Amino acid sequence: MGATVPQFGALSAARWSALLQGRQGRQGRQGRHDRHNRHDRHDRAELTPAFALEAISNDVAFLIGPTLAVLAATQWHPAAGTVLAGVLVAGAGFAFAALRGTAPAPARREAAAGRLRTPRTPQNGVLWSRNFSTLLVVSLALGVFFGSMQVSVSAFADVHQASSAAGSLYGLMSAASLLGGLAYGRYRPHSPPAVQLPLILTFLACASLLPLLAGSPWQLGLALLLPGAGVAPCIVVSSVLVESVMDRSALTQAFTWTNSASAAGIAVAAATVGRLVDGPGGARAGFAVPLLVLTATAVLAWCGRGALAGARAG
Repeated sequence: MGATVPQFGALSAARWSALLQGRQGRQGRQGRHDRHNRHDRHDRAELTPAFALEAISNDVAFLIGPTLAVLAATQWHPAAGTVLAGVLVAGAGFAFAALRGTAPAPARREAAAGRLRTPRTPQNGVLWSRNFSTLLVVSLALGVFFGSMQVSVSAFADVHQASSAAGSLYGLMSAASLLGGLAYGRYRPHSPPAVQLPLILTFLACASLLPLLAGSPWQLGLALLLPGAGVAPCIVVSSVLVESVMDRSALTQAFTWTNSASAAGIAVAAATVGRLVDGPGGARAGFAVPLLVLTATAVLAWCGRGALAGARAG
């Protein structure tokens, strides 16, 4: 089933980039230097709220989706939740595909029209540049965070005889992420995204220490608010940087890779942490995994911030 789900996130992110860049191009050309300056402002002032909206939409889906699935399964039929999810994915996919006006032009057509940015690296290696590899690791780390938290929260709730509260606890983190995305999209920090990314990752790593200190479900709920608040901003900044370092001819492919890296992180973490929480360390051993992974990723982002700050795909 997972292999058949379309990459809506990657396709939508690529459309936002093309749509905003097209609008920017219609404002006129005033020389190469001005175009580069406008591209920088476009990255920070236009893409940030657009990608924040994407992150917020995902959080809303994570909050509402499970509730709808449970209601459908309990009120109608045990398989109704799965059927509802399939219908929504198929319906949304056809509706998305019908939006031809927002679809980016094929790379060959843009190249023929002279609008395609010149790739910074050979086409067969553009996805494996140092800058993109760093962003790929960030997406993988976020996936590990999601997968570890899901399993660890469930294990923690089960140990404290509050299994029914696991969904609510994880929902609190999603709600905090939603609010964090709203605040970040509205605030629009003035520092470069390459500086924001290691700062946010450092915040996430420090905040991930809090669940280790929780002694009860309500304490865990409070402890999940801070790391949750940093999730959406991290996704937004990472997406802005992907758009910045990649050539437009490979942008959709790049976003697909980052989404796939996140999904891989979720899968690997869920399997690994599942074994850890069954051991003597329990849920705390599971909570330690995202702390360690995010700390290492923050160090990587700090080391690579100079290259990311100077990277432009055109």
